[in-house]
Amino acid sequence: MAGGQPRATHYCPSCGERVFTYSAGVHDRTEIRCGYCGLPLELAESVQAAPGGCVVVVDDDRFFLTLLTDLLTKEGLAAEVLRCDSGASFLTQLTQRFRQEQPVRLAILDIVMSPLDGVAAALALRALERGFDRGVAIPILFFSAAKATEALRTAMAGCAPAYYLNKGSDATPERLAARMRELFGHVFGGAAEPRRSA
Repeated sequence: MAGGQPRATHYCPSCGERVFTYSAGVHDRTEIRCGYCGLPLELAESVQAAPGGCVVVVDDDRFFLTLLTDLLTKEGLAAEVLRCDSGASFLTQLTQRFRQEQPVRLAILDIVMSPLDGVAAALALRALERGFDRGVAIPILFFSAAKATEALRTAMAGCAPAYYLNKGSDATPERLAARMRELFGHVFGGAAEPRRSA
């Protein structure tokens, strides 16, 4: 960097901390994005989430499963929360919902689970959607204590639309609720359906 000036940082609600950023040209404008997870930061701060729908929460840690369920309900981000304690339970319950033609608004997946981790469950979700001929992909929010890495960004691209929320940083219940509201606003853009990726 010329002149030894420090790089600009911004707060990223996905990562839960101040992060280095980069600029990305999107259509006819430039976006400032998180250097770790790629979230467009100015959009995350400018849109409001539309409440409602069914959100599936998948985490093998009972504490986080309860915390997320309570936050989603209390914040009005979900009309219904479907709790799953494993990737296998997630796929079973989702298959039942698909058979009954019941919609799912968002899937929140812990990444580190055994024996079926969150990334494998997300890829299986995409296969189920194709098998049931569902037109719109369910957005996925990966929920992890690990920082966004190149491997995670690659996995997210393979399951798009997919987003990330770091549960280890800036994760008091109040801050986690505020960060989730911001991310819901980004995912849904104030509408009932997720935004199409550019």
